Amino acid sequence: MSLNSIGDQARNFAMQQATNKLKSTMTTLTQEMSTGEVADLGQRLQGNTRALNEIEGRLSKTTQLQQNASEAAIQFQAMQDVFDGVRSVTNDLGVNLLSDPFAASTAQLGTRATEVANALSTVIERLNGMESNRYLLSGLVSDQPPLVSADQMLDSLQAVTAGLTTADQIGAAIVGWFDAPAGTGGFLDTAYRGTTGDVARIPVTERQTVQVTTSAASPAVRDLLKGLATAAILDRGALANQPDERAALLRQSGHALVAADAGLLGEMGRIGLEQQSVARAQSENASVISTLQVSRNDIRSADPYQTATALTEVQTQIETLFAVTARLSRLNLVDYL
Repeated sequence: MSLNSIGDQARNFAMQQATNKLKSTMTTLTQEMSTGEVADLGQRLQGNTRALNEIEGRLSKTTQLQQNASEAAIQFQAMQDVFDGVRSVTNDLGVNLLSDPFAASTAQLGTRATEVANALSTVIERLNGMESNRYLLSGLVSDQPPLVSADQMLDSLQAVTAGLTTADQIGAAIVGWFDAPAGTGGFLDTAYRGTTGDVARIPVTERQTVQVTTSAASPAVRDLLKGLATAAILDRGALANQPDERAALLRQSGHALVAADAGLLGEMGRIGLEQQSVARAQSENASVISTLQVSRNDIRSADPYQTATALTEVQTQIETLFAVTARLSRLNLVDYL
């Protein structure tokens, strides 16, 4: 009868190899217990990771779309805040220009003209507002303010109205300057620094895109500036020593501001519709992300009961191996004989 045996060094190597394997298995099971995910996805999926990759890809895309929607919501709300701030300055100004007895004194006319000039400066500062390091009303060039200063705008209008002697002439010249198409030296060429025509399009779901169409060149904004500038030009000395004509120009400004306020509310309403679209998109994205995360977790998650059972088994095997190792280490020739 033949006996097969291994030497002490070979046995030591075999025991060490078994110990390392058990320790590695324990580390893997401990990781799965702590993270709740299987350590070897390839083995779990038997090498077929296509479904998981598709879920991960769509989850990444939808997460980005949700980020787009959040940024769009912030931008639209900031624009609403800008127009609310503008209306707080101009809301009652038009009515006051129409109802005050302007012809009472030359001083009163001058005071009202200065008030409107200050309002123009405040409105332009607010229209040049920023959010997240970008100008809100510059169209596609959000790295620069959309409007020149009130002084620069009035400088241009002062040149346009120089030599005109009636309120109707000055009012018409100001309207023409603000409404002039690009390339003719009007508002779009000398006072507005943003873009026109092309609009920013922001994808917020896989099928939906919102548009940012409002800028400082939008008709409603221009009409408001037009109304303010009509009265503010008097602060530059227009129609000097002609109180009746100055009063008439202030009334033109009042009518323009009242009409412009309605237009500004309409513009805010259009922004509000985009806000509703963004809110719906955020809700849809949140639902998609939640569903995808559940699907991904179902694929990646480790069964806690099975993992705990396997971990207990490995612990038992390690304890047994240590016990055998200790037993073998106490063997000697005397005991053998």
